Amino acid sequence: MVKTEFLRRFPTDYTENLASFEYVPIVSKRMLNHYARCYLANTFSYRILLPRSIDSSKDNDISRKLGLQLQNDLLSGIRSLKLKPNIKDYRYVHDDSHFGWLLLDPSLTIRFD
Repeated sequence: MVKTEFLRRFPTDYTENLASFEYVPIVSKRMLNHYARCYLANTFSYRILLPRSIDSSKDNDISRKLGLQLQNDLLSGIRSLKLKPNIKDYRYVHDDSHFGWLLLDPSLTIRFD
């Protein structure tokens, strides 16, 4: 089991704050470009911060849907480039107002042991 504090501090190449559906295509394209650049070197690392609400489960449901839409766009983009999706992901509570989603090449997870 990976500790949340370790995930919060894990260094990534990029961190994106995804707050609404209108930004999903933009963030997805950035992630896809970065994935393609890092594909052969096995160095892909990306953190997505999604809105979190302690008071509203509706807001948290929207965050879940944002994450699913981003995941769908990213995977379909990877396949359209004829690359193999090779990403390990960790979802965690980043802070009081964000969920964190860490996407990594599996070779980077050896640091977690």
